[in-house]
Amino acid sequence: MSIENKNGIAMPIILGLVLCIAIWVGSLAWTMTNSRSRYQQIIKSRQANFIARSGFQHFFLKLKTMQRLCPESVRALEEANADEKKVLHDVFIEDIIVPPDDKFSGDKFSYRIERFDIESIDYDRSVLTIGVTSSGSYGGEKNLLKRLVRISR
Repeated sequence: MSIENKNGIAMPIILGLVLCIAIWVGSLAWTMTNSRSRYQQIIKSRQANFIARSGFQHFFLKLKTMQRLCPESVRALEEANADEKKVLHDVFIEDIIVPPDDKFSGDKFSYRIERFDIESIDYDRSVLTIGVTSSGSYGGEKNLLKRLVRISR
């Protein structure tokens, strides 16, 4: 064998090694990008969940305030028929939203009470059972929460 034949085989071996390293680096970069994307999505989903919970808190604050300061409005909600409930419930929850903030430059967030229903009223123990649906969004991710809650007066 001559020296010229051994030099000819080195070039394909080096190119094969470079190709293997390039594939490994590419797959590593893809894995890291994909993991970061999933992590960001999970964070936004959790933020949307907590923002939806904030909607619940805003709703309960308004309900408790109305029970103490304006009990006749809560009584009207309790005693309304089906047609009146549609109107009264929409009016009650229309202002339970995050006020817009145009100066904020980060991810946009919002919550909204989608609906609520008075499931039962126990006048003896002064307990009101309410089904509430709240939605929250953060950076394009949305989360919908439903709860059945008992509220004492």
